[in-house]
Amino acid sequence: MTTICPPASVRELLVVCVLVVVTIGCSTSPSSAPTPPPSPSARLQVTFDQNPVPFRSSGCSFSMPSGWYTSARVQETAGVALAVTTLTQKLDGATVSFLTESFDSRFGACAGLAFTPGMILAGGAACGTVGACTDGNHSTYQFSLAGTDANGHTISFDTPVLQLGARPAGQVALAHAAPSAPMAPASAPIVEMKAR
Repeated sequence: MTTICPPASVRELLVVCVLVVVTIGCSTSPSSAPTPPPSPSARLQVTFDQNPVPFRSSGCSFSMPSGWYTSARVQETAGVALAVTTLTQKLDGATVSFLTESFDSRFGACAGLAFTPGMILAGGAACGTVGACTDGNHSTYQFSLAGTDANGHTISFDTPVLQLGARPAGQVALAHAAPSAPMAPASAPIVEMKAR
């Protein structure tokens, strides 16, 4: 029996062809991994007990009993905690020095919910009383919050503007009293605020 073998050059060519086919068939081309979706940002809802807010002749604060105040609840709805670094309060669209205070001095735990100072927990809420105790005449109040959420996003938002009811005719506050922030604790229509 005779075995016929192809010449050496043909055998070498066959080996090279087989290696090329195997290499191409087995190689993995670099594929790009799918881009992960962006991490969610904290999302807030703000609820006020009253809007418009009536003028009250008493109960606002010890040093200035008259003014405007109502309950506010800030609820986080996206499941991302927010560390609040700034609370800014405005009367008639302007920041006023007598309302300069920290988030923790104005907001705390809502009834039945956990609270961590300086934060609005993921799915949690912070409650407080907002407004102004002053002998001045003002028509609007608004507060803004700013901070960083648990996913590293910078969050800031302004609440809706609260309309302040008129001071009754003849109502005069004590001239020697300094204006201040309201002291009463508080609760409740929902306005949704988004991060910007």
